[in-house]
Formats: sequence, structure tokens, C-alpha cells
Amino acid sequence: MFLKRILYTLFVATVLVVFSVTCSSPAGKDIIPEKKLVGILADIHLADGIGMIPVNNHDTFVYDSAALYGAILQKYGVTRAQFDSTMLYYTKRPGDFAEIYNEVMARLKKMEEGVALEMAADSVKTQPAR
Repeated sequence: MFLKRILYTLFVATVLVVFSVTCSSPAGKDIIPEKKLVGILADIHLADGIGMIPVNNHDTFVYDSAALYGAILQKYGVTRAQFDSTMLYYTKRPGDFAEIYNEVMARLKKMEEGVALEMAADSVKTQPAR
């Protein structure tokens, strides 16, 4: 009888824990809203792009991805724990994450097109008149 009561109590506790974990929503305090996450991920890609630019004098510039990522999170008012929780949340929802990443790629593509237009406009301005 005593063993049954303990097993029943453990079963109920386990069900409650599982229920509370599985019912967490993306609107939870640790999950970054999708629009903000798109901005963060786009900025992280830009930071990684900066790190890939070759620098002639390595003494004057040292690429520190951790510092750049920290600055990006700070810009958006997000903690590292919130970012980690959000990424963990979306690893369990790959379809949702693919949609977010499509938005990130669209934003980066738009930026790239803007830069290309600016460069084209600058090259027209600097060409000598005939």
C-alpha cells in the first residue's frame, strides 16, 4: 500500500513536470520574438562576414566573435541565456526555424542589393565625362 502511494505520487509529479515543459509557448520570457530574432541572426551573419575580410596588419585588428556576438545581443536587449533558449526551442521546430531563416536570408539579400546599387551609382559618378 505504501509503495503504491509513492509510485502514484511519482507518476503524478512526472506527468506535471512533462506537461509544464511541453506546454511552454514561444511567447515565453526566454523565447525571443521572431522579428527580433531575424535581426539578431542577420547581424550575426554580418559580423561573421567582417571576420572573413583579410586584414594586412593583424596587430591592429583581432576578430573576436564572442565580443561581436555579445554586442549584437546587447543591441537587441537580449541575454545570452535567452538566445540559447530560443535556439534550443527552434532546434525542436525545424520548420519554424526554416521560415525565420528565410526571412534572415531575404533581409541580407536586400542589404546586398542596396550595396550593389550604391556601388553602381558611385562608379557612374566617378567615370570621366566624354
